[in-house]
Amino acid sequence: MQRNIERIVLGWAMAGGLLIALVGAAGCAPSVCPVALAPVDVTPALDYEDLAFVLQKVVTDDGMLLPEALTKHADRLDLQLERLAVTGPTASPQLFTAADEELAYWYNARAAWAMKLAALCECPQKMDRGELTDRSFTLDGRQLSLAAIDEILTGYDDWRVLVASPGVALIRARLPETPFAAGDVRTRIAERISQFVDDPRRFEVDIARQRIYIPPVLWRFRERIIAGHDQRYGTRGTNLITALLEHTQGSAHRRLQDAIGYRVVSGHPSLLTAVLEQ
Repeated sequence: MQRNIERIVLGWAMAGGLLIALVGAAGCAPSVCPVALAPVDVTPALDYEDLAFVLQKVVTDDGMLLPEALTKHADRLDLQLERLAVTGPTASPQLFTAADEELAYWYNARAAWAMKLAALCECPQKMDRGELTDRSFTLDGRQLSLAAIDEILTGYDDWRVLVASPGVALIRARLPETPFAAGDVRTRIAERISQFVDDPRRFEVDIARQRIYIPPVLWRFRERIIAGHDQRYGTRGTNLITALLEHTQGSAHRRLQDAIGYRVVSGHPSLLTAVLEQ
C-alpha cells in the first residue's frame, strides 16, 4: 500500500469485522479513489465458497445483476475479496498447481471486483471508465484494476480468454452463475462466446440497417480471428462473421448465419451496466 495516502472509512463488513477502506491520494475524487482491504488475518486459499453464494443470490440466469440482493449480501462478497487480496499467482504461487488454476482465479477475481465496483457506485445504469475499469484495488497482494486483469488475460494465446471474461458492463460477457474452476474454465469459455454473441444487449444485430455492431472487446481481435480462420481452412479474404461461425453453436451460430452479408462495424464503448431495474 502506498505511503502518503489518506484512509477514509467506507464501511464495516459484518462477518469477521472486515474493514473496507477507501484509499486514495489526497485530492482524488471519492468515486475513483483506490479501494483496498484493511489489513486483517486471512490465510491464502483457493476458496470461492463466498463468491458462489453471492453469485447464486445476486445474478439472474441471463447474467443480470440484482442490486438489492447485492446490497443484502455485501458482507459475503467482502469476505471473498478479503481472501482474494492475499491469494494469487504472485502472492501464493504454491497454491496454483493445476492447469488453468490461474485462469480460473482471474475470472473469479474479475467477476467479484466488477460487482463490488458497481456496488460502490450504487449499481447505476451506466458507469464511467474511472469508476469501473481503471479504479484500483488490492488483489494478489498488489494494486490492480479490471483493466490490469484484462491485460493479463490478453496475454493468453487464445483471444476468447479476454472476450469471455465476466463483467457488469453490457459490452462484456455476462456474469457467471457459479465460480470458475481449473477443470471447467476452458469449456465454459467456449460456451460463453456463444452466450455473448447470442445476447442482443451485448452483440447488436441491426436488421433494418443490415449492420452488426461488434463489441470493442471482440473488435480488437478481428484481424487475429480472420487470420486464424484463413490459416486453418486455406482461405483468403474471409469476413469477420464467417470467421466467427466456427466459435459459436446453437442459436448464436444461426444468428450469425442470418447476418452474413451485413456490414460489420465497431460497437460503441459505452459502459452501460447489466443491472436489473427493480
